[in-house]
Order: sequence, then C-alpha cells, then structure tokens
Amino acid sequence: MTITVSQHTPGQLRQTIQISSHQLNADASEAAGGSATGPDPHDLFDAALATCKAMTLQLYAKRKNIPLQEVKVEISRDDSAEAKGLYQLHVRLELIGDLTTEQREQLLAIADKCPVHKLMTQTEVQVHTSLKAEPVSTNQTEPLIIQPQERDIGFIIKRLLPAKAQRRVGPFIFVDHMGPATFTPDSTEGDVRQHPHIGLATVTYLFSGAMQHRDTLGNNQRIEPGAVNLMRAGRGIAHSERIPADIRAEQVKVEGMQIWLVLPEDEAESEPDFQHYPAALFPAIQVPGSEIRVLLGDYFSQTSVVSFPARCCYAELKLTPCSSLNLPKSEQQLAIYLAAGSLKEPVLNAGQMLVMTEDLTVVAGDDGAHFMVLGGDEVEDPVLLNWNFVARSPERLVQAKEEWNSGVFPRLADDPEWIPAP
Repeated sequence: MTITVSQHTPGQLRQTIQISSHQLNADASEAAGGSATGPDPHDLFDAALATCKAMTLQLYAKRKNIPLQEVKVEISRDDSAEAKGLYQLHVRLELIGDLTTEQREQLLAIADKCPVHKLMTQTEVQVHTSLKAEPVSTNQTEPLIIQPQERDIGFIIKRLLPAKAQRRVGPFIFVDHMGPATFTPDSTEGDVRQHPHIGLATVTYLFSGAMQHRDTLGNNQRIEPGAVNLMRAGRGIAHSERIPADIRAEQVKVEGMQIWLVLPEDEAESEPDFQHYPAALFPAIQVPGSEIRVLLGDYFSQTSVVSFPARCCYAELKLTPCSSLNLPKSEQQLAIYLAAGSLKEPVLNAGQMLVMTEDLTVVAGDDGAHFMVLGGDEVEDPVLLNWNFVARSPERLVQAKEEWNSGVFPRLADDPEWIPAP
C-alpha cells in the first residue's frame, strides 16, 4: 500500500494524508509553527499503537468467546529523552464487560502482542528515502490535466486551483466549482460567514440559483445566473455570502464558479472596491454550434465590460453535441475547465481542468460541453497564498491574520458571525 501526503494549504504546515479512499489531516502545534488543525506526526504514531491494541483485543475476545463489550485505550507519552534515543509510551486499558480476573489478565497480555506493538518494539524498521523521478515525456507540449479535489465547506465544491502540479494559471490563483446544491429552508446551511481578503480580486459567476453578497464597503448585492460580482480586496475587505431565503424555500440548485485573481504588485495595497455587473452586459457571441460569453478581459475579439488591472481572460463557452470550435491563439497562459458535458478532443471529462500548451480545436462529446476558459499573463513570484490572503511577503500575511483576529481589520458591524483566521 502507498500512502500519499501533500500540503493542504500553501504556506502552512497542515498536510492531507490519503490512505486508499480515506483522507486525514495532520498539522503541527502553534508552538511548533503550525495551526493545530489536526494531530501532529507523534500523535499519529502514538494513536496507531492505541488503535491496534483496541482492535486486537476485540478480535481476540470474539474468537475466544470472552464477554468483552468495549475497550477504551488511553495513551500518553514521555518524550523528554527522545533526543537520547528513549521514547516512552504509557498505555492504560479500560475493559468493559462481565469479565473474570483471569480473563482481564489474559487480555492484558494479548494487548502487548498487537502487530503495531511488536513492530515498534521487536522489528527492525528500515526507512529508505529517495527523490521521486521526474516524469519523462516524449512530447514536451503534452497538456496538463488537473483533477478536481472535492471539499465540504458546508456544501460540496470542486477545487481546481491551487493544485500540486499547477499553483496558478496566469493571475488565477484559486478556482472553485460550487455545487450544484440545495439548502435546508429556514437554516444557515451553505452560508459563508464574513471573512477577510487582501491582495486579490474575487469573481463570482453563477450557473443557477442565487447568492447574497455583503461587504464592509456597505454593498448588499444579490447575484443571479449570468451576472458577475467583482470584488477587489486591495489592502483589505471583509464580506459574507449567504443563500437567499427564497432559494432555500423553493429548493433551487445553487451552482457556479468562485475564482480569485492575484492583483498586480502595484495594486495589492490599493483601496478595496466592489462592482456588480448584470447579466445583460454579457451577451452571447453566436458561433455555429457554440455560444461564448466574455466575462473578463479579451477573447474571441470581444472585450468584457469588467475592468481588471492586468491582462487576463475569463469566458464561458457552451458547445452543442459533437460540435467543434477553434480556440483563438493567445500569448497568455490559458486553461479550460469543463463544468459539464464532455470533450472528445482533447479528451476531457466534467470536473477536469486542462492547462493549454498550444492552440486547440475542441470537439464536444455526445452530451455537449460547458466550459470556462481562464488565464492571462503569468505573474512573477514571490506570490504567497495563505488562507484568504495573497501577499508578496510572509510578514504581510501574518499581519493580516493578526489584524483580522484582533478586530483591527474591517468587519461587518451588524453581523456577529465571522470566521477566525487559522
């Protein structure tokens, strides 16, 4: 079996552990520089022993018809001499059931024979560490396909960026496909409580349903399918996004795209701003078998009404079944995100993102294709993403977190619900 560990959030110690179909989190304590969002590696080591003892006793009791109802294991460690080669674990067992003294002693002896106990104390463990070989490609222009990572943020989203293989595409540093999801009436399910941003711009675009945006500039704006909300955080803004009551009551599915773009360095500390652009400002360009809406920047010789201080492209394209379309040549770094349907050329399934390396002719599958084209000029490093913040230095990220948690950062005064920075 192979277990994979990958960084959960850029700039943080939190790790995602993938074991077969199971996913766990690990982190370091705040004192060790982490965010304490999960057990640390020593905790996992200790827990492996405790878990193994509990399972071993339950299996043994069942096999021997011993009336053991439940096992509780407490484990504590003394790592004061770890640097000198001594690591002590103290295990206390609570055996629940109508057990005789003899049966309790028997189970106590069996506990020390669990596989992990023997692995830790009797087996020579050899660890061989090497560098993973770089992938060899006979075609250097072979496109990169990014698989979606599902996250539950109160409802299921598919996260495409940042990805391990591709941190960003042009200025696009964060790409989420939200839903589709319905929400319980008269509840706050799916609501995103107020939270802060710096150094980036957010763009919200819905395929169905509606959301209510509120921010610290005083904006209170409902967004519906086809419209665009552009929020430039600059030096700092906080906002919330909630599901309207009528959308909950009527069980309307909410689905759309939430993306973040890196602001140019000279705009990173600019005054925050919010603009709403109604759907009527984005008429569809009709091409045989296709329709195209340019939401941001320039594409298909069309310029969006939405202004952004860097060259970029963000467009929605819909193709009828089996139709084809030549995508325009571009010097920008671009990607295709397939929201629904399929592509026969290049082969792409719904939920996948393809980072383009050359000009493309796309051919829709038998079920048509609904996709977003996004990208722009590449942004020079350093660009740091941590939680909801983008900055050019670690010190600015720390400052933003401290100001948000302490209340110095602007907040919605009449909304007591806010998400603390980790």
